[in-house]
Amino acid sequence: MEVARDFALKVLPSHVSTLLQTGSFRLRKDSFVDTNLKEHFSDLLYEVDFREEGRGFLYLLFEHKSYLSTDVAYQLLRYKMRIWEHASRASGGSLPPIFAVVLYHGTARWTVPLNFASLYQGPESVRLGLLDFNYHLVDLSAYSDEELKMWGMAALGALLLKHIFRDDLVERLTDILGLLRSMNERTALEFLELTLRYVGSAAERVTPANFRQALQEALAERGDPRMNNRLIDQLIADHLAEHQPDWWQEAMELGRQEGRQEGAASLTMDQLTRKFGGLNPGFEARVQRLPLEDIKRLWEDLPDLESESSLMEWLDRREKTH
Repeated sequence: MEVARDFALKVLPSHVSTLLQTGSFRLRKDSFVDTNLKEHFSDLLYEVDFREEGRGFLYLLFEHKSYLSTDVAYQLLRYKMRIWEHASRASGGSLPPIFAVVLYHGTARWTVPLNFASLYQGPESVRLGLLDFNYHLVDLSAYSDEELKMWGMAALGALLLKHIFRDDLVERLTDILGLLRSMNERTALEFLELTLRYVGSAAERVTPANFRQALQEALAERGDPRMNNRLIDQLIADHLAEHQPDWWQEAMELGRQEGRQEGAASLTMDQLTRKFGGLNPGFEARVQRLPLEDIKRLWEDLPDLESESSLMEWLDRREKTH
């Protein structure tokens, strides 16, 4: 909870953070990180009490994005509806407030509007009375590394997210891993495992050799005895692949015969078929036409797709951008 608390206190606007009991964060999901880690940290939901007694609590919804997502407000609305449906059943109809935060760490500047109403098409006059809300954007590229180091327990994760897709990640690793020095052994090992899982799934440039070297340099200043722990070697062997995550390696293997884009599309169709059963043949042609980067985005969004109609909506939105 310390990570969530430190992160929230740094990124939430003051008119929200001053209302909250900072020691009352409660995670409303099973784990801090999605166990599959398909190229991203999971979206998170926290419940936090208000300072004023009797005012109830606020849900903090954190959505992680590594690329520009034009329909993120729509995704957030879907999440909000799921949360409210559950909360309404539990409370007899009353709805808790939900404050949505989008954590973005892509390489391009975020240009997507921050309000839901921007998704509507049609004359301005017909928008009166239609649903609208704003989400709070946290763009990590807007913060310097020195600023992020002041984020307490959230500092290591924030720095890693900021640099994960940048060319300087290998060079920055020593500095990022140096934050482990301020943690006790148990906490440091937990953070190290999370770091390895994420780097192993999202950063093709980081190899076991250069990660080990960065870790040695980061902890060498005080001759940290944790570097003698066999568990570290095992963690690196377990979580850090030489290149991309397993599904992407499999796609590239298929691509040796079919081409990178075709191989990735073929593997993605296999996953879609497993999830939805027999799909209309038209879907395969549409997926095959997607650029390679969009196929990766489809894989990332696959857990949120609930039906063939939601897949069709996703493809419609992506095709309109080309």
